[in-house]
Amino acid sequence: MIRLFNIVKWFFIFLIFIPLFAYAQAEKPVLSLGPLIEEGIQNNPEILAARQKWQAYKERVPQAGALEDPMVGVGVVNLPTNFSFRDEDMTMKEFSISQKIPFPGKRSLMKGMAVKEAEAVSLEVEETINRIVKEIKIVYYDLSHIYRAIEVTERNKKILEDLARIAETRYSVGEGIQLDLLKAHVEVSKMVDELIMLNQKEKALEARLKALLNRPPATPVGSPEEVQFRKLPFSQEELYKMALESNPTLQAMKKMVEAKEKAHTLAKWEYLPDFNFIFAYGQRDNSPDMKRRDMLTGMVEVNIPLYFYWKQSRKVSEARAEVLSLEAQYQAMRNEIQFMISDMTSMIARGERQLELYQTGIIPQASLQINSAMSAYRVNKADFMTLLDSQMTLYKYELEYHQALTDYEKNVANLEAVIGKRLF
Repeated sequence: MIRLFNIVKWFFIFLIFIPLFAYAQAEKPVLSLGPLIEEGIQNNPEILAARQKWQAYKERVPQAGALEDPMVGVGVVNLPTNFSFRDEDMTMKEFSISQKIPFPGKRSLMKGMAVKEAEAVSLEVEETINRIVKEIKIVYYDLSHIYRAIEVTERNKKILEDLARIAETRYSVGEGIQLDLLKAHVEVSKMVDELIMLNQKEKALEARLKALLNRPPATPVGSPEEVQFRKLPFSQEELYKMALESNPTLQAMKKMVEAKEKAHTLAKWEYLPDFNFIFAYGQRDNSPDMKRRDMLTGMVEVNIPLYFYWKQSRKVSEARAEVLSLEAQYQAMRNEIQFMISDMTSMIARGERQLELYQTGIIPQASLQINSAMSAYRVNKADFMTLLDSQMTLYKYELEYHQALTDYEKNVANLEAVIGKRLF
C-alpha cells in the first residue's frame, strides 16, 4: 500500500513539473543574429527618429520649388476729402492681386538643393542603421561569449570537483597529500566566483540588447547561437573600393557637396532680377449726369540688384567657400576611412591566424597534455598538481579561444559599419 502511494505521489509530481520544465525551456529560445538585426532595424528608436527626419526633409522639396503666396489688395483711389464716390471721375474702389515670380531657372535650382539635402538625410538613415546593426552584433557576440564561457566554466568546475574527489579518496587511503585536496577546492571556489561574475555580465548584456531592440525590460532574451569562425573573403583594396561606393557618410557628404554647388549656382543667378506681376480692377460709381466705366490696371515690377557688391557678390563667395569646405571634409573622410580599413583588416588578419593556431595547435596539444597527465597520475608517475595545472591550462586556453573569436567577429562588425554593407 505504501509503495502504491509513493508511485502515485511521484506520478503527480512528474505531471506538475513537466509544464514547469517546458516553460523554463520556452523562456530561453535560441537567438539568431539575422532576426535580431531585422527587429532592431524595425523597432530601434534612433532609426525611427532618423526616418522621421528624412520624411521632414522630403516635405521640404515641394516647398522649395513653390511660388510665393499671391497678394490680394483692397483700397480706395483718389477719394476727395468730402468722402464722396460720385464727385470725381477718377475716384474708385480698387481690388488688386499680385504674384511674385523668380527669374526662370531659380525655382528649379532651389528645388534641386532641397532634393540633394533630402537624399543626404536619407543616407544618414543608412548610417544610423549601420551603427545600430554594429552595436547589436557586438552585444550579440559578447553575449555569445558569456554563454560559451559559462559552459566552459561549468564543465571545468565539474571536472575539478571530480579531481577533488579523487584527491580526497587518495588522501583517505594515504596515497595523497592534504595540499592537493585543498588546492582542488580552492580552484572550484574560483570557478564558482567566475560563474557569479559571468551571470552578472549576462544580465547587463541582455539589458543592453533589449534597449537596442526597444523591447520591454521583462522580455526574455534567449540563448545565442554558437559563433562559427569565418574567414574574411575580401582583400584590403576590394574593401576600400566597396567603402567608396557604399559608405553612407561618404555618399551623404557627396550629396551635400552637390547641394552646395546648386546653392553656388543660385547665388550667381541672384544677379538676375525677379518679377512681380500686378493686376487691379477699379470700380467707379456713376455721377448724377454721367455713367462711368470701371477700370483695369496691369503692372510688372522688377527688382534692381543695385547693391550687388555688398549682397549678391558676397553670397557667391560664401557659397563657393562652403563648397570648398565640404569637398575638403569629404577628402578627409575618405582618408580616415582608408586608414580605418587598413587598421581593421590587419587586426582581422591577426585574429584569423590566432584562431587557427588555437584550433589546430594550442587546444589539441593542451588536451593531449591532460590525457598524458591523467595516465601518469593513475600510475603514480605524476603528482596531482601537474594534473591540476594541465586542466587549468586547458580551461584558460578555451576561454582565450572564445574571447579571440568574439574579438574577431566584433572587428568584422566594425569593418562592416565602415564599409556600409554586410560582408557575410
